[in-house]
Amino acid sequence: MERKKQRISDLFYDNRFLLAFSVLFALIAWLIVATEFSETQNTIRNIKVQINYSNINNSGLQPFVEKDYFVDVTIKGKRYIVESDDIEKDIIAVADTSFINSAGDFPLDITVTSKSVRPEYEFVSVSPQTIENITFDYRKDGEFKIEPEIKFISKSGKAVRDGFFMDEPIISDVISKVNVSGPETALKNVVRVVAEATIDEELDKTTPVDAVLKAVDKDGKQVQGVTFDQKLSVVKVQIPVYYVAELPITCSFDNVPTEYIGNIPFDYTVSPAKAKFKIYDENFDRESIELSRKIDFSELYTEKNSIPVDVSENDFSGAVLLDKDITRFVVTVNVPGVSQKSFIISPENINIRNLPENVEVEFLNFKFKELTVKGYADKLELLNNENIVVIADFDGIDESELKDTVSVPLSLYDGYCWSVGEYFADYIVK
Repeated sequence: MERKKQRISDLFYDNRFLLAFSVLFALIAWLIVATEFSETQNTIRNIKVQINYSNINNSGLQPFVEKDYFVDVTIKGKRYIVESDDIEKDIIAVADTSFINSAGDFPLDITVTSKSVRPEYEFVSVSPQTIENITFDYRKDGEFKIEPEIKFISKSGKAVRDGFFMDEPIISDVISKVNVSGPETALKNVVRVVAEATIDEELDKTTPVDAVLKAVDKDGKQVQGVTFDQKLSVVKVQIPVYYVAELPITCSFDNVPTEYIGNIPFDYTVSPAKAKFKIYDENFDRESIELSRKIDFSELYTEKNSIPVDVSENDFSGAVLLDKDITRFVVTVNVPGVSQKSFIISPENINIRNLPENVEVEFLNFKFKELTVKGYADKLELLNNENIVVIADFDGIDESELKDTVSVPLSLYDGYCWSVGEYFADYIVK
């Protein structure tokens, strides 16, 4: 005879099964309740300590804390409470500062409380119970010049390669001074702020390095507990490297007749012809030094023109003059075989350049009687009072300045001839 298959639902019609199932369910429920509602301890780690200086007895005193402090707090209570995920948010750890009434280093006792009015747990312990050596003082500020201090530790012991030299390191950032803040007691010990860096090779070019700022006392030891404005800790220091060379001096010309551009037909000399310079790395391949002050053709009055050029008028573009006895150079330009002719100028002779748009000017009078022109005779003969052209250049004068400016410089425009001297014309804005 085939046995009838029993379904699970049929078990619930069996009194013996229902009794066993009820007992088991009651046991499980009891275990869950007993576990969750049982008393237990739990340690909550890394609770951040609050340091409140609003209750310090001496106004102006404040703690100087360089790091955050944390404690481990052990609590006791129902398991479902002390082991809940939100329990950490309910605990407050505070360092007691109410007894502070003077500057100094003090240990602070830590107390823990609950944010809840009636917490359902008890505090058992806090570890550590004390924060050691918190500095309390008055905040002070001071401004100091940054002084580079570079240590060279190459194997040879030299800072630069043979044939090269080094200038004093300079702060290459936009700042040269820094504001130092901190406890008054510590700030009194600061006498300098240095930018320290170490270089372990011989240099052969100007080199930038990152240098760490340090506030130091009279013995050169770092003063602890002070900070720099905007939390500045590193600055760029430039170490200028150069070599010394004696190079010939050259010059160039300005307002050159168009046919002579790139091919000056006159001989010139510079005295002294050579000078000794510091040459920096961007100009190591230089074979001569050109005066930055150009010789204007309007200065060439005679057959032999000696034009002084003060050293102060030149920047030498990446080189520094070492010959301190040289205060000026004299450029001698020989202009042989040229003739001279004078012209009467009228407004019709003027070519206006660089005048702002929508602006018109009217020339009233010229601050000279005649325009003196130099050139070879055959070229001068081609010029007359009707065909001569001069330039009135308004470059660098904006529209607002035109209302107050009443004169403009004039210069000859020609392929072979040039005017000598300075010439101006008065005008008004229409």
